[in-house]
Amino acid sequence: MSAIPTHAELTESLGSIFVLTSPQGYAVEARLSSAPAGVPMDDGYVCYSALFELPQHVQLPQDTYRIDAPDGRVWELLATPTRPQARGGATLCVVIHTLKPAPQQPVETPQ
Repeated sequence: MSAIPTHAELTESLGSIFVLTSPQGYAVEARLSSAPAGVPMDDGYVCYSALFELPQHVQLPQDTYRIDAPDGRVWELLATPTRPQARGGATLCVVIHTLKPAPQQPVETPQ
């Protein structure tokens, strides 16, 4: 289980179905509808979010959910309800605000 998804992992999964499981064990399938970039507090951070559309007539509270991606990746993230979709369905939003990853150093090959 990786600590948090990268922005690239989320954008590659747009439209996919994830399973969100509450600490009480209630699981629901939710579609990742958007993963917009956010505004980081300074140049040392990255910020982005993930918006999950819940099934009709399902509403979930703010909580830490186990989020299972379709490819098997799993994260435990705080999700907060946001305003409903245009057709009335509930949504949950995860906001990621974290340090930028260290730049990769080129690998030198022996001569």
